[in-house]
Amino acid sequence: MGSAEASADGQEAVLAMAGSNNSQMADGTKIYRAIVKWALVIGVFLMPIFFLPWTTSVLELNKGLLTLGVAGTGLIAWLLALVSSGRFSWRPNVFDKGVLGILGATLVATIFSIARVNSLFGGLNVLSSSLMMVCAFTVIYFLVVNSVQDEGRTLTNLLATSLTLALLFGFLQIVGVHVFKFIDLFKFTDSNAFNSVGSINGLGVLAAIGLPLLGGSKSRGWLKYAHMVGLVMAIAILVILNWWVLWTIAIVGMAGWITFESLVNERFSISRFIVPMTVIVIGVFLMVVNFSLTAVKANLPTEVAPSFQLSNRVAGSVFKESLITGYGPSNFSIAFDKYGASQLVNSTLSGAKFYAGTSELFSTVASGGLVIVLALLVMLWAVIQGVLRFIRDKQAVQRTNAQYIWATLFALGAAFLLYPFNMTLMFVAYLVLALAVLTLWGDTSRVYDAEHNVAISLVSSLGFIGGLILVLVGAYFGISAYIADVQYAQALAKTDINDASASLVSAVNWNGQSDTYYRTASQAALGLLSQELNKKADKTDTQQATRIQNYMSSAINLAKKATELSPRESLNWSNLGNVYQNLLGLVGGVDVLSANAYQKAADLRPGDASFYNQIGSLYLAESQLLRQSGSQNASQAAAALVSAETNFKKAVDMSSNYGLAIYNLGIVYDQQGKLSDAIKQLEKIAPYNNDQPNLLFELGLLYYRNGEKDKAFNTLQQVLVLQPDYSNALWYLTLIYEERKDISNAIVQVKKILAIEANKDNQTVLDKLQQLEAGQTAASKGINQKPL
Repeated sequence: MGSAEASADGQEAVLAMAGSNNSQMADGTKIYRAIVKWALVIGVFLMPIFFLPWTTSVLELNKGLLTLGVAGTGLIAWLLALVSSGRFSWRPNVFDKGVLGILGATLVATIFSIARVNSLFGGLNVLSSSLMMVCAFTVIYFLVVNSVQDEGRTLTNLLATSLTLALLFGFLQIVGVHVFKFIDLFKFTDSNAFNSVGSINGLGVLAAIGLPLLGGSKSRGWLKYAHMVGLVMAIAILVILNWWVLWTIAIVGMAGWITFESLVNERFSISRFIVPMTVIVIGVFLMVVNFSLTAVKANLPTEVAPSFQLSNRVAGSVFKESLITGYGPSNFSIAFDKYGASQLVNSTLSGAKFYAGTSELFSTVASGGLVIVLALLVMLWAVIQGVLRFIRDKQAVQRTNAQYIWATLFALGAAFLLYPFNMTLMFVAYLVLALAVLTLWGDTSRVYDAEHNVAISLVSSLGFIGGLILVLVGAYFGISAYIADVQYAQALAKTDINDASASLVSAVNWNGQSDTYYRTASQAALGLLSQELNKKADKTDTQQATRIQNYMSSAINLAKKATELSPRESLNWSNLGNVYQNLLGLVGGVDVLSANAYQKAADLRPGDASFYNQIGSLYLAESQLLRQSGSQNASQAAAALVSAETNFKKAVDMSSNYGLAIYNLGIVYDQQGKLSDAIKQLEKIAPYNNDQPNLLFELGLLYYRNGEKDKAFNTLQQVLVLQPDYSNALWYLTLIYEERKDISNAIVQVKKILAIEANKDNQTVLDKLQQLEAGQTAASKGINQKPL
């Protein structure tokens, strides 16, 4: 059959991690297998602690490149070892079906994705669930399962050590000890919230997951004490954060520890359960008493995420719309826009955009539909089969300390149900899955001889070609995307619009599939256009008109390109609407194009009132331009105001406490001469903005213009309480005192205005003071006085 069984009892020697001691093996094969070993060692050790400063995402993109590097290097070396020796070993097991099922489901969901490029390569905010990353994780899983021959002990110790470093660094950051604060290149780490894993809660999830590995570590010497430090750091982080999700994950892991320890060692010993029982008691107690280290948590940001109910609603709605394949990997934000944004109306998160559900399960279901659900069921079946084998094969699990790996695996399962995964958590999930396989199947393997079996030889040859192509394609796109993001990060950091634009062009050239880059580039083109329009006239510059035309065309084309790349992304259409809006007065007909783009964004994100506010602002700006251009456009200006009013009302009807839309509606009524209606709008929002002197001044001015002088007087007094040197409030207060014939107080207000440095030589104010001191008043004209 071309294969032979190998076991620990000696039918065939098990290959060591770095290669076999077989003296007949070619040196080249040993080198290739050593490369596989060191690729895995480096990847496992670095992943939890790895970050670099050059990209917009200092964690995810860099961890993504590391993952691709480990998977690509390991796969090429493994294939070269196969070609060199003509043989390879394989450990068939039930988990392979689950892993391949998830890969296959991700591939199918990507093919039918509503944003295929995003699903294939991932976005700046979501990377771990993209097809490219799932391929890399799958390769790493199979490399670990089929190349590691010490039953995973080395990688387990490396993972525990790396977790210790990540947790120690995260803990120090939380308490304000910033390790890299004196290194300019790493100034971004000077924050209590920064750590090498992800968000603060993401660090807490890793701490909860890592408890069995750290607490059950059988390392000796300094590693033993290092892992004890890691255990203490994990518990300390959980205590500080004290969130029920984290404690639930930790308790599941501890319950798994107790269960699997009991299966391994039938004789009961309380000493074996001290750590898990202690963690369970601490967790339950702190959750019950709602303990909080306020002094520490006050310096930590609050992580915002959709509720479990809302995430379930989004996933369920996508399941109904696209049952088989969902929306595609990395596209949860598009699904949330369509089905979740409307639930945030009238909340402080009404404009929030979420790129993942409350748990990885919801994100996965929305991204993969029925095919990914079936793959997850296959994985669940594999876990059950693994547990049954664990129970049957006690000799193997006693030898490998499998109970701690399996307890960690169960903690990861709880985390999958309760929290979204990032690159670190996803890498750890695949690695622990592979280590769990090694605890049960690590002492056996099947060795295939490709040289003497035509079928195996053919499959091996095709596999080598396919693997090489896969690695080369992945490396090309991965490195290109990385370089592009480096350029993009540099563009965002630059203050000169010309330099920033050059970096953006470079970013787009390296990665022409990112709608984010095109959106930003379109705004940069608008910046260059504004710079050109504001230049002083130069008759010798004959190319200015051409440059202006080019900038306008570039802004439009770049914004359009973003909508073409991801037509279901509301941000792209909103950006296109903004570009057209900025060209009002320069290009004819852009008002309709802008409104249509904003309407498209509103259709993609139902329930978000901001888009109707933007349409209203568009028509309000158009009305102002028409009025400035002459009385012949009065009817068009009035029509634009009506359109503005209609859309602002839509925004307010959709979100009754949308302050900006209410304020803008007040401006429309003011310009229509409906002062009473304008006052009503500002009165709606004034109680919630009584610390905003500008808003109160405008309300006071409306009162004044509407003849409600007492209300104007009281409101202007309130403005001066907030900002005593508010010149225009002092000016209108002067006019009111003047109308009341209270000349002495009017003079006091004028002198206060002149005491302000910016107004000491203001001729209008000096004239007013002179008139008042001479006893001359102009009360009847006061209402027509303009602000200073």
